[in-house]
Amino acid sequence: MKASTVVPSPGPGAGAEALIKEARRRRRRRYAATCLAVVAVLAVLAGALGAFAGHRGSSHPRPASGPRVKPAARPQVPGPIPRSVGTTVLMWPVGYPAFSSAGGPPAYFDDLSTGHLSQRQNPAISAGDFQPLLITVGRWFVYVGKGTTAIRDDLKGGPRALGTSPFFAPSAAPGHVWLQYQVRRLEAVRSVAVTGGPPGPAITLPKGAWLVEGTDAGLLLRNRRGRLELWNPGAQPTALPHSALGGFEGFAASARLVSYGSGCTSYETARNASYEPNAGYDACRVLRVVNVVTGKLRSFAAPPGTAGWVPNGFGLVSAVRPGDRMIAAYAAMRPQGDGRTRLYVLRLTGARRPVTAVPSSAAFLYARTGWSARGSWLLYQGPGKHLWAYQVTTGRLRSSGTPCCQYTVMATVRSPRAESPARR
Repeated sequence: MKASTVVPSPGPGAGAEALIKEARRRRRRRYAATCLAVVAVLAVLAGALGAFAGHRGSSHPRPASGPRVKPAARPQVPGPIPRSVGTTVLMWPVGYPAFSSAGGPPAYFDDLSTGHLSQRQNPAISAGDFQPLLITVGRWFVYVGKGTTAIRDDLKGGPRALGTSPFFAPSAAPGHVWLQYQVRRLEAVRSVAVTGGPPGPAITLPKGAWLVEGTDAGLLLRNRRGRLELWNPGAQPTALPHSALGGFEGFAASARLVSYGSGCTSYETARNASYEPNAGYDACRVLRVVNVVTGKLRSFAAPPGTAGWVPNGFGLVSAVRPGDRMIAAYAAMRPQGDGRTRLYVLRLTGARRPVTAVPSSAAFLYARTGWSARGSWLLYQGPGKHLWAYQVTTGRLRSSGTPCCQYTVMATVRSPRAESPARR
């Protein structure tokens, strides 16, 4: 896992400082010039608006407005997303110049079951290129705040500090996350419940390893040579296939599945690109999906006519459909300098067409996706940078007027019971 930050960790002590240094070391070199320029701008804003700084990298904050995708043919706008989708979408940040003294830019909360769109200051996510920045754990958001922080997904009640370290990873144990610290110059992890209570015992990782995710088959690590490994304390790590040094990039992981690209090539958008000029990104010839419990490997070649699958990195996109039967992934369109992508659905079980293009899904780099709470709809950026929904099993399309999806964080949760039937 690669993470970097440009703000001090809220946690005191030499251990936190060492983690910050390690995070900075892992930053991608090709983003360095852009990062430094944006950090300087944000530092000026911080002095004027109240001590807030941000970072633009592979997961940098993006404003809600921007250049529109121009499809070859203007599609007919489908009907509204049905209320039965029962899902609320969190998108952060809503415009990074609009900082507040509360700790950073607000988030959009779009309750698709009621049609109510609002801006919220909580969760107060810290600026930085952490991976992850925010995940959902049951009915909780876990995010980088003052260290690792949790708050109920209905935002009732205040935030709960889980630990001083801002580095955390999903756990296969329900209701838990892993916190990562540095102990005696070695990385160590502890399991902690999001509802509170003392953390579990410290587990020292193999030298040079970094935790990516907890799985049903052990801890998913990125070792000091850059390979993905599964590891259980007391046993030797097992490398995942096709994750050789420098040849893979992460897409997504769950308790049973790990998805990553191999045969990846680095590109940059053109100097005169209409969106994100001189931005670096990767495109991978093959997308691999490993079931860590059964050991089964599925490999998907990049769609014909594309430059390869575009990874967002572990912890930034919930690409795996609930139930582990499908994955959503973008592929880069040609020419590579335009920075345009198209969304596809990859079926992992019994399908005649394992790879399906999502209709009207052309977008620029870094667009986010999310699955509805029950996994029946894929939420993505449609024409005009608005939220669209695609029901994979039927091919139905639905749309929304909500600005979407060029955000650092996009997460979905089950909507609370609506108190009012009013729609925007």
